[in-house]
Formats: sequence, C-alpha cells, structure tokens
Amino acid sequence: MPMRFSGQRVVITGAAGVYGRELSAAFAAEGARLLLADRSEADLAAAVPAGLAPDRVTLHAADLATDTGIDSLIAAAIAGGAPDVLVNNAGIYPFIPLMEVTPAEYDRILGVNTRAPFRLMQGIGRAMAEAGRGAIVNVTSSAAEVIRGNGVPYGASKCALEYLTRAFAIELGPRGVRVNSARPPFAEGSALVSMPPGYAEAVVARALLGRGRRAGAFADAVLFLCSDAADYITGAVLDVGGGGAINRRDGAATRARS
Repeated sequence: MPMRFSGQRVVITGAAGVYGRELSAAFAAEGARLLLADRSEADLAAAVPAGLAPDRVTLHAADLATDTGIDSLIAAAIAGGAPDVLVNNAGIYPFIPLMEVTPAEYDRILGVNTRAPFRLMQGIGRAMAEAGRGAIVNVTSSAAEVIRGNGVPYGASKCALEYLTRAFAIELGPRGVRVNSARPPFAEGSALVSMPPGYAEAVVARALLGRGRRAGAFADAVLFLCSDAADYITGAVLDVGGGGAINRRDGAATRARS
C-alpha cells in the first residue's frame, strides 16, 4: 500500500514525550520527513524513530514557554516553504490544588499549552494558507470538559485550545488548511511530575470499553485527521479516550426502574 505521507514535511512539538514518540514513529512509517521539537536536544535524539534515515529528520530544541523558542521553531518550520502538517502536541500538566496555583505556574501552563499553539498556528498556518494546503492537529484533552480540582489551569488551557481550533478552522479553511483537535487516552509517563496515588487506575477504570489504551491508537487518530481520508473534516474534536470523558452518573441506581 502507498504511504500516506510520503515526502511530506511534518512538524511535531513535544516530540520527546510519550505521545510525541508515538506520533513520530507513526508518521515516519508513513514516509514523512520530520521536524521534531522539544526542550532538550538530548531527549529529542533519544526519541528519533529507529532506523529513520538522518536526511528525513531534523531536531529542534526550543522552550515553547518563551517567544524566542516559538519564533525559532516557526522559522525552522517554514524554511524552504510551508510544512504539510503541524501537530501541536507539547503540553504540561502539573498536579496543583486550585487554591495553591501561583501566578507563575498558571502563566507557564497557559503559555506552553495555549499561547504557543496559538502563535505556531499563526506563523506556520499563515505559510500553509499561502501554499493553499495543510493540516493542523492540536492535542487537547478530556480535561477540557472534566474538572479535577488539582488540574484546573491545565483544563482551562485545553478548553481554550479547542476554542482556538475552531477559530483557526474558520480563518484558514477557505485557504485550504484544515484544523482539528484530538484528545488522547491517558498514558503513564506522559506527565513530567509524579501522579497522585490511584490516579492512573481511576482514569483507566472510567473508560467505557473495559480496558486501557491500545498502543498506537492515538497516533492512528491523528494520522487520520492529517490524511486525505479526512479532507472534509475541520474544526472537529476527536476523543480517543475510550469514552471516559462522557458525563455520567455511575452506580446500580442508574439502571433501576423507579
């Protein structure tokens, strides 16, 4: 079968993380040329898909909490023309009780999770629009709907990013650029900080399908949204969380007649 992204240029932020590595491997397997961005070049080097030829990958170390880092990534991404795909995957979600969040912590979470994608969609999206084609996927979260008291700034950042997804879909759609969001399932190791006891088990237990995530399921969803198979989809949110974000009331009483 032909590779869906053969020769296409794909930019992935947060490429050294759990989902960044999964996305990088999936796009590489489909023939893409990768620009991988994260804060540490050493971490990026360790995340390069096995066997990928050096001429098919560029590593770009940048702190997306800073304008310098964002500007450098935009410049690298559009050097030589617009990329075909941008995946805004970088994100941080520390576990901090709502009343203990400091202004600096709030600003950093919103800076990386919302402000950086906003600026990247402006800079790279403009180049895509000039080229008349492109696909952008913003990695959001079920936290945009499900409130947990020790993750409010994170949820607010993802709520805002889904709003921005729709706004940029409206702005860029007439010029051939599609913009969508994808919500990943929970993955151990995707946070930079330790999780509260029992958190991982509770998230998996809430999924409706009776099991944890399948490795590669999220990458499959993102590649679909970036592919020609989704050429009439824009402004959408695709939740790959096993139904765990559906608002519901659990318990035997919800199944009984009154």
